[in-house]
Amino acid sequence: MKISFSPEITFTANKYKTAPKKRETVAVLGSSKETDQISEYINLCSDVTKNLIIADKNILTGCGSFGIMGAAYNSAKENSVLNGKMKPAQNLAIVKKPLWGDEDLENCVIIGTADSESQRIEKFHKKADKFLIFPGGASTIQEAATLIASNHYPPEGEERKKIVLVGKDYFAGLSKQYDELYRNGLLNVEPDELFTVVDTKKEILESLD
Repeated sequence: MKISFSPEITFTANKYKTAPKKRETVAVLGSSKETDQISEYINLCSDVTKNLIIADKNILTGCGSFGIMGAAYNSAKENSVLNGKMKPAQNLAIVKKPLWGDEDLENCVIIGTADSESQRIEKFHKKADKFLIFPGGASTIQEAATLIASNHYPPEGEERKKIVLVGKDYFAGLSKQYDELYRNGLLNVEPDELFTVVDTKKEILESLD
């Protein structure tokens, strides 16, 4: 089912809400800016995304061109080629309205739109069962906390999402906060049941398996 909401964008609805598609989809979140401090993570994101595409996973991003988000999008685009033919269904996007201006709408499948960051993370949550969160700004922390909170009380009959935070130093404060919540009886399950914090490519791929 194709739905058009503007002259620029047409997106595919419903198909990517199914359980099999959600299991095949890895949402990648993180900075939409490029700084020297996170260049190592940008390169790691690109490399990991390539491995996930080779493993026939779908990559879901916000369709941006820079930073972590751009690394995931561009790696998915570049590696979604089989026998010389592009497989754009492996490169999925949820686009924020109005457009930021750096989106590449031609080389992905747009599966949703959002009017705000909070609405977009809700849609990410509905379209993927696995989340890979790299360092980013305030919006990235908001997204991570929202996903972890949703994992605390998953819908009845559903398993918890796999949430993998990349960067033990970067996410040390967040991890400490959840440890404190658990120690004070404010969290019903241990933090490692809600999310995993890793550093290396090997750890990332093993955590998403």
